[in-house]
Amino acid sequence: MRGIARRLRSTFGMRSARMTIRSQMAWYWRWLVTLLMMAVVACVVWWLVENSYRITGFNFQEAREQMAALGEENRILKRDLETAKSSLTERDRQLQIEKSSQSELARTVTQLQDENSTLKEDLSFLRNIMSSGTTPEGIAISNLKVESDGKPLEFRYRMLLTQGGQRKQDFKGKVQVVARVEEKNVLTTVTYPDPAAGETAGGVEFRFYQKVEGRFRIPDGAVLRSVDVRVLQSPGGQVKLSRTVNIP
Repeated sequence: MRGIARRLRSTFGMRSARMTIRSQMAWYWRWLVTLLMMAVVACVVWWLVENSYRITGFNFQEAREQMAALGEENRILKRDLETAKSSLTERDRQLQIEKSSQSELARTVTQLQDENSTLKEDLSFLRNIMSSGTTPEGIAISNLKVESDGKPLEFRYRMLLTQGGQRKQDFKGKVQVVARVEEKNVLTTVTYPDPAAGETAGGVEFRFYQKVEGRFRIPDGAVLRSVDVRVLQSPGGQVKLSRTVNIP
């Protein structure tokens, strides 16, 4: 029992506390040493950053000059590229204009060739009439042609009307075109100009001869089979002459 009591007193009694004596630096000295170490580290880092090009052999000034030269070269290349783009765009525009002009010129040449051919045919017909000294009595149609106008469902016709005999007065009338078309296996007729347009539509007036030409369009989905060309006398609308052209 005495041994146990002695242990308890040595553990929890007044003599149980132990004291350690250590030397302690004042707080302001610790802060001063810390600040000095931080300043030294900052100076070392700054020196390493500022003199890194010397350590590694890198010339900072030369690098700046190269960057400036590359920037200037890039600016010049961009300017040359914009100039080349503008020149290319202008050339493309000129090329389109030239192509359009060539197409228009080719179309004009084709039209002139057709007109020249038509004029030659008309002149040949008139020469034959003058050389023979006789012309058919009454109204006659010559050089009648019906052909495609170069566009789908559009056609053109041309003819030469002549008046033979005594020719006491001018012939007054109108030219009427009746197109026979096939649409869904059904034959129908379409008249040009429209009869409701009046007597003046398609009117002609001549004493010796007159060239007549025009265009007409058939309905969508229809196929042109034949064309009747009628010459009507005005007033009254009496059919003086009729010719039929079959379309292959």
